[in-house]
Amino acid sequence: MKCGCVHSLGVICGVFASIAVALFLAEDRCLDAGGRVSDAAWYCETASGAIASLWAFATPGILAVAVLAGIPVYFAATALGRRLLLR
Repeated sequence: MKCGCVHSLGVICGVFASIAVALFLAEDRCLDAGGRVSDAAWYCETASGAIASLWAFATPGILAVAVLAGIPVYFAATALGRRLLLR
């Protein structure tokens, strides 16, 4: 019996992995600019005192790297899900 649930699992895992990579790299860019990252929210307090969203620090290059990191996670989660769910 085949179901599309393994593909859904792969997509969800890939999307969350991409978000995690993008936010990690944006946080690193915020810290390089002399800012401080909020613990409770996805905000960066810049050296001038202004508050900006971490997504404002996500460049197209960071987003491309995030997507490229999410693709192998998709395939790995799909393969693992197929192995574990469809025995």
